[in-house]
Amino acid sequence: MTEELKPVQARIPESVESELDELVDSGLYASKSEVIREALRGLLAENRRESLRELAERAGVDEDEMLDELDDVRHG
Repeated sequence: MTEELKPVQARIPESVESELDELVDSGLYASKSEVIREALRGLLAENRRESLRELAERAGVDEDEMLDELDDVRHG
């Protein structure tokens, strides 16, 4: 099941747009939108990981133990 894609607008420096074009031209990505989606997924995942680290630290839980527990939950 694919999530519906919503359009958003952002202003970026020309140098960043040039780098996006290079990634697309290299064949690594099909479009600038794909590059941006991938970058945002990575950013959001890192923010979630950092939030979990902070929660674990405040709760006095070992980070590795917490990650093992999360892995168990995900995979049943």
